[in-house]
Amino acid sequence: MDDLKTLIFRTDRIGDFIISCPFILAYKEKYQDNKIIVISSEYNFNYIKNFKFVNKIFPLKNENKFIKKLIVLIRMIILLRSMNFSNIIVLDGKKRSFFISLFLKGNKSILLQSKGLEFLSKIFNYKSVINYELQNQLKNFSYLAGKLNFNINLKNIDIYKDYYFDEILKFDKKFLLIHLDEKWFQKYYYKDFTDINPNKNELDILIKNILSTLNGSHDIIITTGSKELDIINQYVSDFKQFKKNFYTKEINNNSITVIKSLSFKDLEFIVKNSSFLICCEGGVSHVSNGFKVKTLAFFEKNRIQHTKYWTGHMENLVLYERKNMKDIINDEKFYKIIKENL
Repeated sequence: MDDLKTLIFRTDRIGDFIISCPFILAYKEKYQDNKIIVISSEYNFNYIKNFKFVNKIFPLKNENKFIKKLIVLIRMIILLRSMNFSNIIVLDGKKRSFFISLFLKGNKSILLQSKGLEFLSKIFNYKSVINYELQNQLKNFSYLAGKLNFNINLKNIDIYKDYYFDEILKFDKKFLLIHLDEKWFQKYYYKDFTDINPNKNELDILIKNILSTLNGSHDIIITTGSKELDIINQYVSDFKQFKKNFYTKEINNNSITVIKSLSFKDLEFIVKNSSFLICCEGGVSHVSNGFKVKTLAFFEKNRIQHTKYWTGHMENLVLYERKNMKDIINDEKFYKIIKENL
């Protein structure tokens, strides 16, 4: 007899997979005999491999030209049609994922990204939930879980259980983490977002003000994203490098450590061990929520409903409106949030 298998489509970004983990784990707890197979994006493929509750992953290549796209879809259909699935769950709600699922065998369900596929999903007998119906991503997952006869209990779910980390750094003291990535800069991110855009002098002032707020209780670690940033290279110019991409400096008996170009998994290790995180809302704030690390996340005022949709379940998150760095430096509320959460 073939092993029972469940196919899950999550062909988007790391944060999207992280927020899906409570759904997948709760499903796995209910249907323990099912092996979990994930159709991923090329972007999140290596990340998903770290989770032991996923038994197999097939990355779906992203192509721009129609013919190449079609060839990728047909190849994936041929690969998957040789398998029987107890359930096929289209969690990403994408048209290409829906198209592939049409040709596969198994009970089907979909978290619809828009009403565009609603009619087709009904024709082909999918159990469906419109993704924005309940104004909260996790509530929509819970609604879909109910249709599949299981429940999601966040208090009983640890998405990082059995997740292995390399100890890339030893911590002598508690620390506050600043994840300073390309999202802080309008030119690398959404053009309609407020530009935080710190220069070296402003970053110096911010760090000294945070140290003053911490009153010697915590060191500071700064991590970066995938993009090389001039501001970071300028900032560490008078730091001591103690290994590749690791830099340190002492200020009033507190250490400031800057770590460049970490893998996402190593970044998770740093987040896990931090006492407080400052970052832009996104994948890293989803990680901190998984570790129950208190977080101040910059969000765009004009997209507050969208942001709350993705973060409404996060009990350890404080949303802080994006401002130019000069305004952040002079905002007492910013430092009050840090002080009240440490």
